[in-house]
Amino acid sequence: MQLICKVNMKYRKYLRLIILAPILMAFQCEDDSIDIIRFNSYKANVTAKKVFSINDTIWIKGSASAMAFNETQGDSIFNENTYADVVSIFKFITPEEHHNTEEAVNAFKIHLEKGMYSEFGPCEKSGIVLNAALENNNQFYSYKIGLIPTSTGDFVIDFVDSDLQNAETNLAIAENYPITRHPNQIGFSRCESLSWLYLEDSTTEFLFSVA
Repeated sequence: MQLICKVNMKYRKYLRLIILAPILMAFQCEDDSIDIIRFNSYKANVTAKKVFSINDTIWIKGSASAMAFNETQGDSIFNENTYADVVSIFKFITPEEHHNTEEAVNAFKIHLEKGMYSEFGPCEKSGIVLNAALENNNQFYSYKIGLIPTSTGDFVIDFVDSDLQNAETNLAIAENYPITRHPNQIGFSRCESLSWLYLEDSTTEFLFSVA
């Protein structure tokens, strides 16, 4: 297993570049000039509970303005191409030397309510890609997806590039899985690589239990 000590934000920026690259390239003109487009982040919400039961539905909702800002022209424009949001799911495990989670998308059934989703390439066990649908009023792109747990345990939903709106994210759950060499951190095992997040730096992680 490859060990990578990196700041979580770097991982998020890397993923966003992968997701947005086709969209940004679409703005390239024949004379090779490129308009710089700033997109709005999704505002995401998770069902506000700490403990769920088997076969409960944990709803994840996200929405973003359908407008984008063209920094080159200094004006707002309609964003004709929805951009994806990536959600990673992990299960806490008995802490090992460097990590305390494992990939856990397969611990849930997925119920799609709005938008589309797909597995995240080679990391299909850790993440899903959410593509929002344009609302009828053409003002927002939105998605809604339900996670239905099929096993018990403690879990983490990690939003790669969303503003998580939940006031309570249940971070205390992570304190039950201390990593000796990485105190006060969540150690993510993802795609055979490891990354760490200090609990006090968490802004986009939602923790919950299934009992």
